[in-house]
Amino acid sequence: MNKGILKHRMKFSAIFFLGIVFGSSFETDSARKEIYFPATVTSSAGKEIDVAALAKAHIMIVVTIKATWCPVCRQQLLRIKEQLGDFEKCNASFLVLSPGSNEAVQEVKFNTDFPFPFIPDQNFSIAKKLDLILSPEEIMPAIVILNEDLSVKWIRKGRNALNFGDAELKYYLGCANWI
Repeated sequence: MNKGILKHRMKFSAIFFLGIVFGSSFETDSARKEIYFPATVTSSAGKEIDVAALAKAHIMIVVTIKATWCPVCRQQLLRIKEQLGDFEKCNASFLVLSPGSNEAVQEVKFNTDFPFPFIPDQNFSIAKKLDLILSPEEIMPAIVILNEDLSVKWIRKGRNALNFGDAELKYYLGCANWI
C-alpha cells in the first residue's frame, strides 16, 4: 500500500477517534442567555424540593441523565458518589434530572444509591430551558452548577464511557484542594 495513503488513513482514524471521545462534550462558564432553574421541583419520591433554599446554602449541582436505561449515566452517578467526600469539602449538593416516570426515575435512585433527590422531567420543561433536549425521549447528559439566584453558572454538556465530566467539575470547583 502507498505510504501516503496509509499515513492519510492513520491521521483520519486518529482524528475520528478523538472526535468520538471528546467531541460529544463541552463546557462553558456562563450561558449565552440567562437561564434559571425552577425554584421548586418535585422529586421522584413525591417530595417538594426548595431548590432556591438549597442554592443559597450550598453549591448546587444538577446532573442530568440521558434516560433511565442509560448505563453510562448510572456509572456517572456511582463515580460522583465515590467522590462525595471531595465534593462535601466545598459544600456541594446535588440534584439528578432525568426523563421518565416517577417509578422509573425512583428505580435509578434505588439502583445507584445516590443520596440526593432525583427529579423526573416528564414533560422536559426543565431540560428545554437548559437547552438539553437530545430526542423526544432523552435529555442530553450534562453537569450544571447553579448560582444562588438559580441562574446557570457553569455547564458541561455531554458524556461518554471515556469522558464523564466529573474531573472537570472537580477542577472547576477546586473541592479536592480545599483543606
